[in-house]
Parts: sequence; structure tokens; C-alpha cells
Amino acid sequence: MKKSKKNNFYYYLFDWANSPYSTIVITFVFSSYFTNTIASNKITGTTLWGWTMALSGFFIAIMSPYLGYLADNKKNFSRNFLVLSTLIVALLSSSLWFANENINILLFLLIILISNLFFEIGQAFYNSQLINFRGEKNYGEFSGKAWASGYIGGIFCLILILTLFLIPEKSILVLNKEEYENIRICGPIVGIWFLIFSAPFLINCKENKFNKKEYSLSNFLNNLKVLKKDKNIIKFFIARMLYTDGLITLFSFGGIYATGTFNFSFNDIILFGIVINIAAAMGAYIFGFLEDRIGAKKVIIGSLILLILVCLTILIIQNKLYFWILGTMLGLFIGSIQSSSRTALIGLSGNQNINSLFGVYAMSGKITNFLGPLLVATFTAIFESQKAGMASILIFLCLGLFLFNKVKL
Repeated sequence: MKKSKKNNFYYYLFDWANSPYSTIVITFVFSSYFTNTIASNKITGTTLWGWTMALSGFFIAIMSPYLGYLADNKKNFSRNFLVLSTLIVALLSSSLWFANENINILLFLLIILISNLFFEIGQAFYNSQLINFRGEKNYGEFSGKAWASGYIGGIFCLILILTLFLIPEKSILVLNKEEYENIRICGPIVGIWFLIFSAPFLINCKENKFNKKEYSLSNFLNNLKVLKKDKNIIKFFIARMLYTDGLITLFSFGGIYATGTFNFSFNDIILFGIVINIAAAMGAYIFGFLEDRIGAKKVIIGSLILLILVCLTILIIQNKLYFWILGTMLGLFIGSIQSSSRTALIGLSGNQNINSLFGVYAMSGKITNFLGPLLVATFTAIFESQKAGMASILIFLCLGLFLFNKVKL
């Protein structure tokens, strides 16, 4: 029992470790920093950031299924890749300290692209470890608590940055605000945080059962042919592909939209990040218990419907206070959808070829993910309006809801 609880804790701790990367680098701090400071203007910044996220998603979609297949057929591949991806993300995040306002734009975006690529593929292997670390807990409860731990980790890191570097007139390290050192320090903090808190999980990471057969491209393609025959799981992947595209785009542009449309300051962005992460943690935790009682399908469908309604309202409102309230509600339903989606796949898989399936799972979250940022970037550029760009997210959420309703779970 003690070993089981310890394994649970290690799994939760890795979510705690990696969450600040997506929260601070991708969503709230460096996306806004790039748009407002490094890029020539907000429209250009939004467009370039969107194209970078799109290109990153394209590479993730191409690489994830084959890497997942290798993990099922090559000993220690999963664990070694998790270690490698953690080191790369930590190093590149730390390098953002050197991203002053005169940095080469292409170099900055390349750092974001590569770090996001390794982060997301690493997440696929982390998700597959859920079956090894859960012990006696139900899947919904365990997955929900892990997602909640991640959101709480993001919250603590944001609070640390806000109280030590952004709010005080003089930070504890005497950083130069005119040169944005109080913002650039966020990169090394994320990198160090990731390294320290991921160590227990990486040390105790286990290998999923792997197939003792020759791994080759032809065998990989045969695996995909077998998968193709399972129409139900294909429906799940397509539905998840669409609604996850909407979720990731929503996260990627959340800080940018708040800054450009509601004139959020950097301090506002950090506070908003804290609040939305608290809501997401609550959503993952509460709906995780609910999932074990009513099933993952009902949780995902209900959350998607409510998420769509909230997004529609946000596009209509002009009031900053209302945006705060509705933005917080977004977090509640995003947390529940993310947590329940990975347990839904485990239920569909029967614990067979789990790395390969989570490789396709990662692909399903990315294969059209380039379309989300691409549409936001393109619509923003054409209509010169961030609202026009953000409205495109609703297309993916609605289509995902429609198709997921047809999945037998």
C-alpha cells in the first residue's frame, strides 16, 4: 500500500513539474512577451506565434505515432525519451533568459518550436505510464488528481514569479525591468522547476510491456492497418483531434487575446493564469470522481457543451470583469476534458499496445492542431481583429462534440 501511494505521488509530481512550461512559456508569459515586446506589433506577433504553434503541431503529429510504436517494441525507449525530452525542455526554457527585445525573431520562435515539440511528445509517454503508477485507484480519480496536481504546480510557479519578480518595484535579484529581466527570468525558473520535480518520476519510471519482435517501418504500418479496422477507436481519435485542437489553440492564444482585446498587463496575465489554473485543477479533481460514477463519455460531452457556451459569450462581451468570470469558467471545463480523455483511451485500449495508442493519441491532438493556430493567425491578419481569429476555435469544439457523441464507451 505504501509503495502504491508513493508511486501515485511520483506520477502527480511529474504533472506538477511540467505544467509551468505550458502555463508560463506557451500560454501566459512568453507568448504575451513575444507579441508585445519582441514582435513589431500585436497583429504580427499573433500571426507569427500562430504559425509557430502550427508548425510545431505538424511535427508532433508526424513523429508521435512512430515514436510510440518504438516504445512498444524497443526496451527502455519510453523511459529514455522521457529523460531526454525533460532535459531538452528544461535547457531551452532556461535559454529564454537571453531573449531580450533585440533577439532574432526566428531564433526565439525556433526555441519555442523545438521545446514545445519535445514537451508534447514527452507527454504522450507520460500519459502511457498512468497504468503503471495508479496502483489501486480508479482511473478517473487518479487521472483527475494528476491533472489537478499539474495545474496547482502551474499556480505555485505563477505566484512565485508574480510575488518575487513582477509586483515588487525591486525584485530579490535586483533585475532590470527596463530590459525585461523580471520577465525573462521566468524561463530559467521553469527549466529548474522541471528538472527538480520531475526527477522522482523519471527515476521510478517503469517500462510498459513491450513486444519482443523486430521493430521496423513495415511493422509500424501494419500496426496502423490493424488500428484502422477498429472504427470505434478511430471515431474517438478523430473527435479528440478536433476538440483538442480547439483546447490547445484556446490555451496558446489565451494570454494574447486577454492582452490585445481587454488590455491585460503582464501582472493581469499572471493573475488570470493563477485563477484559470485553480479552476482547471478543481475541474480535473471534481470531474475525476464524477467520471468513476457516470463514465468518461458523459463528463466529456457535458464539459464540451458548457465550454462552447462560455466561449460564445466571451466573444460577445466587452467588459473586462465579465471576461475574468467567464475565463475562469473555461478552466473548469478544460481541466475535466483533458483528464477524462486519456482515461477514455485506456478504457478503449484494454491496456494493449498502450505506447502506440498514446502516440496516435498525441497525433490526434496535433494532426490538425496546426489548423487552429493557422486559422486564428490568418483570420486575425485578414480581419485585423483578434475576436475574428478566436471565433474559429468554436468550429473545432462543435465538430469534436458531434463526433465524440457517436463513440461507444
